[in-house]
Amino acid sequence: MSSHRNRRRASRVVSIGVVAALAASLTGCGEGAGVGADYAKICRDNSTQKRLPDNDCNNHGGHAGWYYLHVGGNRSTKIPAVGRTVSGGVTTLPSGKTAKSGISSRGSSVSKGGFGGSGEHGGFGG
Repeated sequence: MSSHRNRRRASRVVSIGVVAALAASLTGCGEGAGVGADYAKICRDNSTQKRLPDNDCNNHGGHAGWYYLHVGGNRSTKIPAVGRTVSGGVTTLPSGKTAKSGISSRGSSVSKGGFGGSGEHGGFGG
């Protein structure tokens, strides 16, 4: 009987460990997550200045354009959710700088460093 209890207890410990590992992996999608680039690359409506889904810039062009928010320094950069106003960035990536796309459409706070390498077409999501 005691070996049955030990197996059940071990099973609970493994389950708790799996849940903890999963939760730790998901925290990269939220507050304070790192990007390995100088700028976060998001899609923005040029007339309303509201964030659009990245697919609008990938597929349509026109009113949609890529917008770059600087990521660096000691604090996190707030990336607004789709539908929210975006400001404080630039419409042209500065020469020699890198940008990371794929930022969560729900919005996020990101800081420099952390995930992956740098590059124009890198991804980061949540």
